[in-house]
Amino acid sequence: MCQLSKEKRMIYRFKIHNIILTVELSDSVLAHFNQHAQHSDASPEAGGQLFANITEEGCHWFVSSATGPRPSDHRSRFFFNPDRRIERREIKDEYEQGKHYVGDWHTHPQQSPQPSASDTRSMGEIFEKSIHQLPGILMIIVGTHPPPDGVWVSMHSSLGMALPLPSLSVPDSNQALPKTEVPRASEN
Repeated sequence: MCQLSKEKRMIYRFKIHNIILTVELSDSVLAHFNQHAQHSDASPEAGGQLFANITEEGCHWFVSSATGPRPSDHRSRFFFNPDRRIERREIKDEYEQGKHYVGDWHTHPQQSPQPSASDTRSMGEIFEKSIHQLPGILMIIVGTHPPPDGVWVSMHSSLGMALPLPSLSVPDSNQALPKTEVPRASEN
């Protein structure tokens, strides 16, 4: 499940291949999602890629940037197909800045979004066809409700789809997570 840190960043934990992976979404990524959520009946689906600073051990991803949508993407109320040529360039550009491609995001016109069969199949194909050393690929679907209820987060790997682990404890809104519980990556 999701926990909100003192800065209201969303933090998720996944167990994949016997490791615990912590995924933290930056404030700027959450603002990007909110900017493109389908809040009106005329809003088309939007989406893009997710990039993270990854600790040396690889078990903490700080998702510090989200790309898209782009003018060349194909979009409608219930459809999003990204411009893959531009996505390849984004991956190269972000990698040169020290960030790794870790997954995709897109919107759904639902309060609490759920992935379609096509969404799940697409993420499995991305994991299998991409050249990487990641334990999984992240999929985030942004709905019309605010986080955490309005955001679907899952990890996709050769084992299939993994949902976040339940939170062990949820701090009250005035209390930060203990430093020992979540190592913080820099937001550079």
